[in-house]
Amino acid sequence: MQAYDFLLKKMKKNPSINQLFLEKTLEHLNFAFKMLRWVNTTSARMQMGDKLLSPICFLQQSTFRYTLRLMKYSLIILSMVFLGACEEDKNSKKFIAYNGPLEEAENIEVLFSELGFLKVRVRTAKQIKLPSEDKVFPKKVFVDFYGPAGDVITTLESDSGRYEYRTGLYKVKGNVKVVTQKKERLFSDELTWNPQTQKVFTDKKVTIENQQSGERMNGLGLDANQDFSQYSIRKPTGFFNAPAGITPN
Repeated sequence: MQAYDFLLKKMKKNPSINQLFLEKTLEHLNFAFKMLRWVNTTSARMQMGDKLLSPICFLQQSTFRYTLRLMKYSLIILSMVFLGACEEDKNSKKFIAYNGPLEEAENIEVLFSELGFLKVRVRTAKQIKLPSEDKVFPKKVFVDFYGPAGDVITTLESDSGRYEYRTGLYKVKGNVKVVTQKKERLFSDELTWNPQTQKVFTDKKVTIENQQSGERMNGLGLDANQDFSQYSIRKPTGFFNAPAGITPN
């Protein structure tokens, strides 16, 4: 049994050993069959009275025993090789965890309130819940931010979005546009909203345009409160006047 375990470990570490064992074992078996054929032929000829074969008569019995022993060991080695291969095949079948969606829902609406007053409403046409508890919004996302009087003061829309369960953050991506009550428009590729701190931020490029004055600011990165009544660009890259209402590229 110890020899079997030792050989099995060797075969797993070096697959070429399997081929070597098979080749050597088949050679031994071929030799054993040839010896048996020779012994049988010799015995038959001796029974027919072949005097010339009498000198090797004493070898017949010992050769027969040796051949049987050789066949026995060869079959044991073959069994070890095949059992090792089967065991290796079983171990190769690894469990693959399912990473697909747990559930899908359509026409989703999520409401956030504070002290009984509605503060934020998130709408999207489709939601996919993942095994990580994250939620993916593959279609357009619409967000309304409400003021103290209960009216909408800021709107946001994007091509898609995602909720990260581990961090509790909402991220919107693709053609993100924010319109405030002050007639300001913000454009970016990505924004992140933290419902706990009620803050919005990004490290991507942003453009803020005042539709009334035509002033436009470009920059990298932004921090704002969730209704965009206050904001700051982390690294401004340009400020200029443009005809009111022109949408940036």
